[in-house]
Formats: sequence, structure tokens, C-alpha cells
Amino acid sequence: MRAVAEQPNVMLRPTGDGDAQEVVLAFPYDGHLVAAVRTLPGRRFDWDRREWSAPADGWVAAKLSAILAARPELRRSAEFDAWLAATERRWVGHVRTARYDGRGWFALDTLAGEPPQALREGAVKLGGRWLVPLSPSHAAAIMELPDPHLSLGARRCIEAIECGERPPAARLILTRGVAGERLTLETFWDPDVQAAFQQLPGAAGGELKLDPWIADQLDAFLALHGVEVTPAAGEAVERMAAEARAAQRAVAASRATSAEPIAEVAARLGGELSPFQWVAVRYALQARRTFLADEQGLGKTVEALAALEAGGAFPAVVICPASMKLTWERETQHWLPHRTVAVLSGRAGGALPQADILILNYEIVAGRLAALVASGPRALVADESHYCKNPAAKRTRAVRWPEAGADRDAGDEPRR
Repeated sequence: MRAVAEQPNVMLRPTGDGDAQEVVLAFPYDGHLVAAVRTLPGRRFDWDRREWSAPADGWVAAKLSAILAARPELRRSAEFDAWLAATERRWVGHVRTARYDGRGWFALDTLAGEPPQALREGAVKLGGRWLVPLSPSHAAAIMELPDPHLSLGARRCIEAIECGERPPAARLILTRGVAGERLTLETFWDPDVQAAFQQLPGAAGGELKLDPWIADQLDAFLALHGVEVTPAAGEAVERMAAEARAAQRAVAASRATSAEPIAEVAARLGGELSPFQWVAVRYALQARRTFLADEQGLGKTVEALAALEAGGAFPAVVICPASMKLTWERETQHWLPHRTVAVLSGRAGGALPQADILILNYEIVAGRLAALVASGPRALVADESHYCKNPAAKRTRAVRWPEAGADRDAGDEPRR
């Protein structure tokens, strides 16, 4: 009889997937050694065989070299030693990107070995990091590395170089998802650009909502950092800027304190409006969907009625608290004496009366909704519209005329 030869603790074994191999480690339990083996990338434990295994690549080799140097008692197969010696001569590390001297570089952070000569040409060594130019030859040399671990920025730079482009510091793109359109910043080699982008109002996770109110800040950011903007993103930025300019004009108009009367409308009114009230009427005609926020007693009811008359937005519906229905009826008869008005009561009823202006309270809108929609209203005035502040409430859902088909020409009670 012959004694069975002792098996090595560390050896190579084919994985069965082409020429791929894996490193196998089998040893009596040792807590410290197990903890060290768990640091190997891609390692796993086979409970049936009672052994560890990991991919036979440069990253595992670099980690194993340190482990085996501290554990010389572990027996190694000759095949493994030959593989480890060959692997240790290769460079292993991370390929990232960095900004240095005002431009972008590939940044090589070494785990083991020295970078190939093709990568060191024209490179700058800063401490333990090699800075490699963003050139086609260096990009090709990186892709020839056996186990390149590329950061997202490095991959973007290589893809840009392979397409014949010069990698920008960062690129702004337009993305579309379930949450709608977003502006997304793709960082290539300047982390400061990413940090500055995250400081923009509403930015999160490298994304930004298309909010016109940050158009000026976004424009300043793009100019300051020289960010490349794709055509689709550029169109979105232009839309934001146009909306911002329109909003600024609207805000300026809403803050006006005096406006000329609309002669043909003034002639039909049952009284005379003040100059500040004509501002509200003109603004409502322009904005269409808006709020009136004048102080109490300044005549918001009159302004709303004049806006309806100026826009010819009849039939119109006025929704108000029950205690205000008679007030609206009285004011309508005074200011628009040539218009017919009807006040609705009760949650249910048949066909609506024929009238230019229908007045009803919030509590009965849901029961009358079908008839209201069938009447084809062209405008909606919501008095005390804070009654509809909860979007989930039945009252609010009933008053949401866009879904019901109304035009809302005069708005929700115009804004100043």
C-alpha cells in the first residue's frame, strides 16, 4: 500500500467554461485565514468540497500574494506558482479619471505591478497614481489590459475617444422615464462639475427636473464649467429659458397697479372699475388659468365677472361656499345686467336651467357634474378656492374641470 500524496492547499482548476480557470483553496479551519480569503474578489465557498474558489485573474492574484506571503505554511501547486509569477508581472489596478493642470486624464491607481510602457509614455506620476493622457493610443493600451477595472467616467472617455471625439469634462443629456423628462449630467473627468451640478436647486442623483425657475442658474452653470450639451438637452434648456422669460413677464404683469379700461367691455358693465381692477381683468385674459389674490374688499368678484365678459366666456360656472351664492347672484345682476343668471340648489336634479352664469356651492358639484359638463361651460370661477386644496378630496376631484371637459377660460379665480 502507498500513502496518498498530500494535496496542495492552493491550486488551479479548470472551470469548464472554455480556457477559464479558478483558484482553489482548501485548508483546516482558521478564522484569520478565512477572513483574509473573504477579501478575494468573486470568492465563494463549496460546502460539499469544503473549499474556497475564486476567478484566476489579476485582482485575485494581487490579493493572494499578500495572503500567501503571510502564510508560508500553505502548500501550493507548481502550476499555481507559475501562474502567480506570470500574473504578478502584470499591472493590476483601477482606471479612473481626474482633472489635473486644467485638463482631463486617465488616473491609474495601482494594486500590483507597473503600468505597461505604452501607458507610461507621456504620463505624470503623482505619488502612487499615474496620470495618463486622454489620447487614442492610451485608450487602446488600457483596453488591452488583461483585467481593466474601469470607472464609469473612464468608460465614457474611452467610448468618446473611440468615436473620434474629445472627452468633455461633463455632458448634459435629456433622459425620459416614468417620472418624465430629466436633465442628466454625465461626468467624464471633472468631479468638480458633478459637485457643482448637485448644488443646483432640485438636483438629485445627477438628475434635474425641467424647472423654468432654475433656467438662469443652469445657464450660468453650463457657461462656467464648459459642459457639453447634447441637441436634445439643448432644446430642453431653451424651452426652460423661454418658459422662464414668459413667467417673469407674467409675474411683472401680475404686479402692475394700473391699466387702461377695455372700452367695449366697460360700456357693458353696470358700474366703473378702478384702474387696479382692470389690471386683474387684463391679466386674467392673458393667463386664462390663474388666481386672484387681491386683499379682501378690493373687488375680486367684480374682477372675475368683468374677465368673463371681456373673454365672452359663457356659459360660465361659479362655484362658491353656500353662504356666498346670493352675493354672486346680486353682483352678477348689478355688473352684468344683460346676462342671465341661475342659482342651483340640491345635490341632484334634472336638466340645468338655461343661463349665461350658473352659480352653485361646492357640496353639490359632484351630484350635478354630469349635467354641468353636458351644458358645455367655457369658464369656471372657484370662489374661496382653498376649499379645493386637498387633491384627493371628493370635492376637489369634482371641481377639476380639465378632466371633465371645461375650458376654464376665466380661470380658477384669476391671480394678481
